[in-house]
Amino acid sequence: MRKGKCFLKNNVKKAADPEINHPDIQFHFLPSQVIDHGRTAPQEEAFQVHVGTLRAKSVGNLKLKSNNPRDHPVIDPRYFTNPADLPDLVAAVKLTREIFAQKAMDEHRLEEIIPGSNYETDSQISEWVKQAAETAYHPSCSAKMGKEDDSMTVVNSNCQVLGVQNLRVVDSSIMPSVASGNLNAPTIAIAERAADIIRRMKPLVSRF
Repeated sequence: MRKGKCFLKNNVKKAADPEINHPDIQFHFLPSQVIDHGRTAPQEEAFQVHVGTLRAKSVGNLKLKSNNPRDHPVIDPRYFTNPADLPDLVAAVKLTREIFAQKAMDEHRLEEIIPGSNYETDSQISEWVKQAAETAYHPSCSAKMGKEDDSMTVVNSNCQVLGVQNLRVVDSSIMPSVASGNLNAPTIAIAERAADIIRRMKPLVSRF
């Protein structure tokens, strides 16, 4: 990789807490830049780090815009509505800087472009995070699976929508809470289990 400038970018996804027992930070390293989700061409050579916290506590909402099925739903992620999420992301940014300040990166690293050296204190980093945070395309948990006496439950353990006949939901929206990581593998597992349920087949038993 050629020597380049460092570009930090935040994707909202829980953070640097040594007391928890699950992964809480996720990094994506890019040997180039992705600006505005690839819609804007970079103007200079640089590498980029996407850092996000896992299991954020803020909860968004999803609403119907109208009774027209062709209308897109109204999605509000409600970032940082839980006050614990912002300090978590600030800690993740600081850890990212610590990693890229290591001697092993000396021959590859120049100055940091974004957020840059003007953002050093927790307060300054917080202000940048609030402006820079955005989706990482892993929405989930909008049609929770749970007990039928739970007012937030949408589907039962057979993926059947409560109160509606012959309708199931089989995707990451039925997760009661977000997984610590990308959703592709757990969503495939949900789909395979649901297929067994629909076909009334016993689940496969792992040999391992």
